[in-house]
Amino acid sequence: MVKPYPGDLHSKPARAASLAEFVLCNLVPILITIKLYISGFPGALVHQLRHPNPINLINPFHWKQLIFANGFGAVLKTSDELYVNMKQPLLRSAYGRVLEVGAGAGDSVGHYDAGKIERLFCLEPYEPLRRQLVAKLQAVGLADKSEVIAAGLDTDSRPKLAQAGVEAGSMDTIVLFQVLCSIPDPKAHLKYLQSLLKPGGQIILFEHVASKHTLARLTQTLWTPVWRFNFGGCELNRDSADWLSAIGGWKDVDVQRPLHETSADLVPHAIGRLVKA
Repeated sequence: MVKPYPGDLHSKPARAASLAEFVLCNLVPILITIKLYISGFPGALVHQLRHPNPINLINPFHWKQLIFANGFGAVLKTSDELYVNMKQPLLRSAYGRVLEVGAGAGDSVGHYDAGKIERLFCLEPYEPLRRQLVAKLQAVGLADKSEVIAAGLDTDSRPKLAQAGVEAGSMDTIVLFQVLCSIPDPKAHLKYLQSLLKPGGQIILFEHVASKHTLARLTQTLWTPVWRFNFGGCELNRDSADWLSAIGGWKDVDVQRPLHETSADLVPHAIGRLVKA
């Protein structure tokens, strides 16, 4: 169990980093990657031993896929523990018909106020995470109110979503938690997501985003090809919150950043709420 950050947020520019903070911030991507490989290797090894195949055994890409499948859930769990004081108040504001995009291993579902949820639609295309998600929904007592949909946001998936009841003007809350960083061509989906909301419906947002500071953003850009390879297409340098705000059609936009973050952070966050006009 890790010590969570305080829940304090603000809308001012991030404060300047000290030398020690600069060094630590530049180690964070390395430490997260090490966490992925340490967490994922045992399960990957067990899989290789249970399904012996000489080609797969020497194929580094197959190892990488297995390590991601077995380790990414642990990375998400650590993130949830670190940021619980920021994530929980947002998630407890979810109400009505709720769509969680990229629900992952289900780390968010225990933070919902079940009494406010009429129906929870969990969108998760990745099968290893989906198994964990189903178990979490059962553990927190939301299984009867939930539907897990094995699909993404791509155009080909939208008829499947509509068939499940995810259609224009049908949602009270959309949850975007650490998902816009990894979906292909995210800007192409933002208007669609907004269209799913009822008037007055909300998007609640917790995303890591591109830094507003030149040196940190350059470092993010240099890191991104390696990060994308290891973390299932995730990119460090996306302006996700800015893109979402810029589509217009909102009557209220309140997006802030954690008070503890500095100008050197390579995984800074945008956290908040956008309400449809």
